[in-house]
Amino acid sequence: MDRPRLTIIVVNWNTVSLLRDCLDSLLGKEMGIAHEIIVVDNASVDGSPQMVAETFPSVRLICNNENLGFAKANNQAIKEAKGDYILLLNSDTVVPDNQIFPEWLSFMDRHREGGASGCKLIKADGAHWVGDAGFKPSLGTIFSYSFFLSKLFPGIFKGLFLNYHVKADAAEVDWVSGAAFLVRGAILPEVGLLDEKVFMYAEDVEWGCRIRSSGYKIFYLPGLVIIHLVGASTKKHKEGVFPHLWIENLRRLYGRFNPGQPLFLFDLIFAAGLFVRSFLYLVGYMASGKDKWRHKSKEMLSYFSFLALKKRG
Repeated sequence: MDRPRLTIIVVNWNTVSLLRDCLDSLLGKEMGIAHEIIVVDNASVDGSPQMVAETFPSVRLICNNENLGFAKANNQAIKEAKGDYILLLNSDTVVPDNQIFPEWLSFMDRHREGGASGCKLIKADGAHWVGDAGFKPSLGTIFSYSFFLSKLFPGIFKGLFLNYHVKADAAEVDWVSGAAFLVRGAILPEVGLLDEKVFMYAEDVEWGCRIRSSGYKIFYLPGLVIIHLVGASTKKHKEGVFPHLWIENLRRLYGRFNPGQPLFLFDLIFAAGLFVRSFLYLVGYMASGKDKWRHKSKEMLSYFSFLALKKRG
């Protein structure tokens, strides 16, 4: 087999049905480029390893004896990857057309200044998934996100997330979602692998910002689309535990990226934004009676309580 141009890494934890659909979407049609697929299973008990071995014998399978988390499991496979480019792909994704990969790699070949890139992530119903790209946590981006400035005036204010429809072929961002994170293999000796201190959530933010700080650009490519069935693995944990991890990790990254700025500014601004969101969602529920707004209000209030009541170290 020719040296692979692309290594696709899928980390799995107890998502056997979703993993099957993900691999089906990758292998069901000719991709058009030399590639390899590595699945890292984090001690699943739902038959995931057996399914991969029996149904997809061309896929390389790495089985862990315990759940090592997203970053460490991906790093395991990255160290063994042979591709010029490496794509981290969630098990809860489906690739509607795997011909996006030649186009994706061609873009990166033409833009040697790019260290990484991501695509547009959509939900099963076709709606855009906000959170597929964004900007470094800073006082400005936290404030703009918390008080909707980046949503109302996206051309002026940058928030944590890219909250608008990018009409250009590509947009420069600070990070892209770990659900579909393409990185140029040649930069890894300089930039390093994923931060294994981050068990789950915000590891993509940290890695993207680190790649940017090393002088490489990160591109968001809205013309390339992957379906992301958000949060499949995390739903298997107790409600609230892992979403709170995202806030905790984001808080740590804010402290790392903004040395000298007191963390209480992050706590104050972000908590205020969460409280406002909870209130607005509650108003939406009272006006419409739609249960999704009640759920969102409760969720935002939970995040607010976690941050507001957090013990300061």
